[in-house]
Amino acid sequence: MTVAAGPVAAVRRRSRGPLGLRLRRAAVPYLFILPFFALFGVFWAGPIVASFLYSFTQWRGISDPVPVGLKNYVDLLSDERFFTALGNTLWMAAGYVVVANLAALALALLLDAGWMKLRQFFRTAFFLPMTISMVVSAVIFQLIYAGDIGLIAKLLALVGVEGPAWLRDPTTAPYAIVLMRVWRTMGYYAIIYLAGLQAVSTDLKEAARLDGASEWQVIRHVTLPGIRPVALFCVVLATISGLEMFDEPMILTQGGPGDATLTAVMYVYQQGFQFLQLGYAAAASYVLTLIIVLISIAQRLVLGEKDR
Repeated sequence: MTVAAGPVAAVRRRSRGPLGLRLRRAAVPYLFILPFFALFGVFWAGPIVASFLYSFTQWRGISDPVPVGLKNYVDLLSDERFFTALGNTLWMAAGYVVVANLAALALALLLDAGWMKLRQFFRTAFFLPMTISMVVSAVIFQLIYAGDIGLIAKLLALVGVEGPAWLRDPTTAPYAIVLMRVWRTMGYYAIIYLAGLQAVSTDLKEAARLDGASEWQVIRHVTLPGIRPVALFCVVLATISGLEMFDEPMILTQGGPGDATLTAVMYVYQQGFQFLQLGYAAAASYVLTLIIVLISIAQRLVLGEKDR
């Protein structure tokens, strides 16, 4: 028995050795990605969970949170200012999505045209606004929109037209903000559309032309269906970006005049960091998140391709 146990124990020791080595080798890749998940948990997942819990409390940040159940969510339903901010956000986002995507698609079609020269230059030029700081962009557009001395006012004065007070008029201020956002992001979406256009088979285009299709018919019946997934991606991306609009109205108008340019994210910011109603702000942010998710799902169902 003693003699037999020796070889068996040696075999077991040898089998455990390679297995332990394999386990250590298998664990090495996870050690390299561990810092990412640690940072993700501390600075992303952790705050998400914490803010969700705080949304059921009354918390001013300098005192202990007091549980209030669903009171914050119920109060939102009777908060007229929240619905004003939400309404502003929805229609400004809708206008931004439509204008930005149509302008980007038109620009991409222009850059993809065979007769277009200096394509690389124009791609860089139109993408350049995305690399400019938001503060710098805001200063530029403040000079463009400024009363009687702004660029637009000067150009209109050349033809004898008096321009509106773009940022001081509740009617024109939202349009001014949307146009600024379109200017900043149009080139970004155009590059995405251009990548989709270049992925469309040239053989299909040539076949359509040989069959007598005009250039517009080629675009309508061959090119546009071919970039449908890209268009869906850009529309969803622009919708999320538009519903999270904050920088432009915060810098240009601070939500004014009145509440004409107050957006939902600005409302959350004000409630949380100006009025120190952090629990209430967390509840508003989760309502906005739910709206964004529902709109994105609806867009996917309406615009997305059905599985075949």
